[in-house]
Amino acid sequence: MPHEPGPHGVPASAGAPSAGPPPEERRGALKVLVALGGLAYAGAIAVPAASFIAGPAASNAGSAGGRERWIRIGRLADLPAGEPRRLKVIGEERDAFTVAKDQMLGAIWVIREGEKIRAMSATCPHLGCGIELNDDKKSFNCPCHASRFALSGAPETGPSPRPMDPLATRVVDGWVEVDFRRYRDGTAELQEIAG
Repeated sequence: MPHEPGPHGVPASAGAPSAGPPPEERRGALKVLVALGGLAYAGAIAVPAASFIAGPAASNAGSAGGRERWIRIGRLADLPAGEPRRLKVIGEERDAFTVAKDQMLGAIWVIREGEKIRAMSATCPHLGCGIELNDDKKSFNCPCHASRFALSGAPETGPSPRPMDPLATRVVDGWVEVDFRRYRDGTAELQEIAG
């Protein structure tokens, strides 16, 4: 169908505005939207991945670099001087989505020395078994692989790569509190793990 000439001899459709931007402009806008969506998606993956990778490095800092977690474990007056006592550590357990209250976090050995308390983890540094007090009450042992420790926590025999893990303590208004931490098993140096 031939175009009818307009008032100046030009076909009527030649000068009429089109219904939208030319196809090249639409393709360019679509490319920009796809690129922005790709960046947003990559960021959504990169941020958790970076925290996953950086998390272990930050948690390996040990006692000096980790967050303090003071937990009340008992009254000073209830602990006899010089006698090792195994105490449960009860507190909040956190993961990425929830907080559970009054959870068993672990166990520790405490020894009262006057008005001070010395505390050590009851988890064997070799492979994570529970450390027990020997019948003579003068040393500790791990029943899994026969590591033996002095009351000071120093290794005496067995495969344990380091002494019993020491934990900071304090006494606040007659209550004993421990800065509870967990350390990686099987290494000679203290490497704190999350939790």
